[in-house]
Amino acid sequence: MLRPAKTTQKALISTTSHLVGEYEKNGMLLAQAVPDSHRQSIWIRVSEGPASRNAFIFAFETESVESGPVPEYSYVAEMICSYLAVLFGKQFDNHGLVEGIGIFWVPDLTKFTHLCDHNLPQNSHEPRIDFSVPLDLREVNRMERLFLDHTLDPQFRQSFQGAAKFYLQALQNFQHDPEVAYLHLITAGEILSNFYQYEKDELLDDDTKRVLIKIRNELVDGKKIATFVSGKLLQVKKRFVKTILQLVDSSFFERSESHNPVGSFKADSFDASVSAAYDMRSRYVHTGIPFGRWVSLRTGGMNNEVQIGPPVVEDKEFGRILEKAPTYVGLERIIRYCLLRFAQLQDAYIESS
Repeated sequence: MLRPAKTTQKALISTTSHLVGEYEKNGMLLAQAVPDSHRQSIWIRVSEGPASRNAFIFAFETESVESGPVPEYSYVAEMICSYLAVLFGKQFDNHGLVEGIGIFWVPDLTKFTHLCDHNLPQNSHEPRIDFSVPLDLREVNRMERLFLDHTLDPQFRQSFQGAAKFYLQALQNFQHDPEVAYLHLITAGEILSNFYQYEKDELLDDDTKRVLIKIRNELVDGKKIATFVSGKLLQVKKRFVKTILQLVDSSFFERSESHNPVGSFKADSFDASVSAAYDMRSRYVHTGIPFGRWVSLRTGGMNNEVQIGPPVVEDKEFGRILEKAPTYVGLERIIRYCLLRFAQLQDAYIESS
């Protein structure tokens, strides 16, 4: 049969890194798509550098549709890209279907003309330092429950999918819009934080608790006022920070993406750094003050996770936030680590193949 099968969908996806092998299981295939050696240099694509681009065909089986509207399946390829991005810590792109619902499609090859910064951890040809997964498509079986197991908690699956989507968008946007990429990472963390249920007291510091006790005991209608105030204090930021601190364990600080120890995360200042990341997001959303240049600083490719020295800016308060906040490289590492810990705690990620 020469025409595409209506129940077999095939999409072209790619990464700025380089992976070997293939994965095939239960109606799903990830296989290499090889460049035409007569029309372009394979070595430009497979060698680590600005033009690195490794392509794959993602094929999957779907149920036959006898009547009604025909589904459009390109979103499945987008989802697989987000899962692969989290698993390998690399940028992936969906170019669209090449075959689907019995029709041939023309994929979008625009991204093949884009160059990347191959020194960024998300583009390099080396495994990431956290959850160090070999760059081999066979390693997809570490997360195959997300693809194949429908018994997973639906709320977990929805939270992971949403957070992974924004994580991938951060990787895709960083080089041309670092501020948007940073906000996408914060959003991914917010989605994870909404999965957890916290008691009010867990999100309030000791000083705030003492003030609320005083209000409750000494003011007319103090109990009602204290309840109202505590509800207002339970901001998204507090959930975000607590969730990150809960998911990041001590082993996180044993390694670093930074080539300079001074630019690495430290356990004793980490909570302040996470808090400042959210403050930066809020400051940008409310005032529009730009910060992309500062979170993009990598000091000659050193991939610092935190600022080295206080940034010189006119707004002193903003300068204090910048000094504490993670760089993009640092925040990206945090969010990927949290996503994989989140999956691990739900038995949706296994350590070894």
